[in-house]
Amino acid sequence: MPLMTFIHSVQAVLGIFFLFTGTTIISGKMANEFKKLGLPPIFNSLTGAIEIVGAIGMIAGYWFPITAVLSGLLLGSTMLVAAFMLLVIARDPFKKAIPAIVLSVLAYAAAIICYSM
Repeated sequence: MPLMTFIHSVQAVLGIFFLFTGTTIISGKMANEFKKLGLPPIFNSLTGAIEIVGAIGMIAGYWFPITAVLSGLLLGSTMLVAAFMLLVIARDPFKKAIPAIVLSVLAYAAAIICYSM
C-alpha cells in the first residue's frame, strides 16, 4: 500500500472518529467524565469544538496538507492531555488511557507524514 493511500486512510479514520466524538462531547453525553476530572462544564464545549475543528482539518488535509499537519498536532496534543488527565488526575488504570494514546500517536504520525510530503 503506497504511503499516500495509507495516510489518507488514517486521515479519514481520524476525521470520522473525531467528528463523532466531538459532537458527542458537545451534546453533553460525556459531561460526567469531565465532572469526574473536576473540570467546569465549559470544557465539554471547548473539547468538542477542538475535536470537530481537528476532524474537519484532517479531511481538508486531502486537498490542503497543511491543515492535516495542524489538525494532527491539535488532535495529538488533545489526546495526550486526555491520557494525562485519565492517568494522573482521575488515577484510572492504564488500559483506560490506551485509546487516547493510540489516537495521539496516529494524529502525530499523520501530521509528520503530511508535513514531509
